[in-house]
This record gives sequence, C-alpha cells and structure tokens, in this order.
Amino acid sequence: MSDLKTYEKMIQIKEEEMDQTQKQYNLAVEHFESEATKLYELLKSKENIEGQYESQLSKGASIAYLNNFHHYIDSVQQQESNLQKKVHQARVNMYKKQEAVEEAYRELKKFEKLKDHKVEKQRLLNKQIEASFIDEIAVQQYSRAK
Repeated sequence: MSDLKTYEKMIQIKEEEMDQTQKQYNLAVEHFESEATKLYELLKSKENIEGQYESQLSKGASIAYLNNFHHYIDSVQQQESNLQKKVHQARVNMYKKQEAVEEAYRELKKFEKLKDHKVEKQRLLNKQIEASFIDEIAVQQYSRAK
C-alpha cells in the first residue's frame, strides 16, 4: 500500500510540474502574440506612410519631404528588423515551452499508468487471497461434514 501512496505523491508532483509548465507556456504565447501584434501594427503603419508618400509624389514633393520620408522609412525598417527578431525569438521560446508541456504530460501519464498497474496487481492479489480463503473454508466445511 505504501507503493501506491508513493505513486499518488509522484502523480501530485507531476501534476504541479505540468501546471507550472502550462503557465509558462501561456505566458510565452502571450509574449509571442504581443510581439507579433507590434510587428503587425508597424507594418500596417509603414504601408499607410508609403501610400501617403506615393500620393505626395504624384502631387509633387519637396526635397525636404523626400529626405524626411527616407529617414523615417530607414527608421521603420530598423524597427521592423528588430521586431522580426523578437517575434522569432518569442516563437522559438513558445515552441520550447510547448514541448516542455508535452513532456510533463507524458511524465504524468507514465506515473498514472504505473499506479494503475499497481492497483490492478493489488486487485488481482486480493482476488487470489479471497479465492484461497473461500477454498480453505470449503475444505474445512467438507472435513467437518465427514
């Protein structure tokens, strides 16, 4: 019976580990979504600015406007590059956390299966003991009847 308690304690520990890894994964997903949203917003802004630039070019634009636009676009492209790196890092981290959740789940299932096998062995052993006890009673009753 102490083996069973050991398995139950290990299952409890594995469930806690799984909860922790699930929380870490959820945080990683939130971080990825946040970084991806920032990138999306930047790209959307860049697209709008480029549309305004095209419109201004068709009307005629000053040299100062063109210089300012190119400096702004260079800045946006640098931000885009940095955000793409952050999004990539966040995605890799999210995938690692997902793998950790899957591993924690496998570990939990392994201990649950071990516990189930132990319970089944104990049930079979109890059944054998009960059958042996019933046989013993039957033998004693038969002996008394003679």
